[in-house]
Amino acid sequence: MTHRGALTALLAALLAASTVAAQGRTRRHRPPPRSPAGPVELRLLRVERASAVEARLALPTVLPAVTRCLDHARALDPGPLSTLRRVDVVLRLSLAGRASAVELDPPVLARGLSACLGDAFLTWRQSRVSHPRASVHLGLVLRPP
Repeated sequence: MTHRGALTALLAALLAASTVAAQGRTRRHRPPPRSPAGPVELRLLRVERASAVEARLALPTVLPAVTRCLDHARALDPGPLSTLRRVDVVLRLSLAGRASAVELDPPVLARGLSACLGDAFLTWRQSRVSHPRASVHLGLVLRPP
């Protein structure tokens, strides 16, 4: 057999072996990934000068962004979040029902988390705001992973 013929035969054998091996493999289905921040719960505590029903409807719209912020902060530096269990959030609403200001208590010390949470809560939209000093009080509860 010539050098070129041997090389062709070797490549054909490798190709045949790889297709047989690929056909014999089974795929494993993995469960969906869990949030590294652990379960996050956002509770409606109190609504002032606005509709509580509309606030409950707006609550799930901000939860994915809040969870992403916590996951990102935990990936960067898990230390400051290890002892944090609850954050009280106050949203000041405009007459149009948009969040105009966000207050976090206690202040969140994880790097970049306050800004990320502020941006997430500023996406809050609801209807039936009856006064320019309307507010929504929320409780952000973090459970250990």
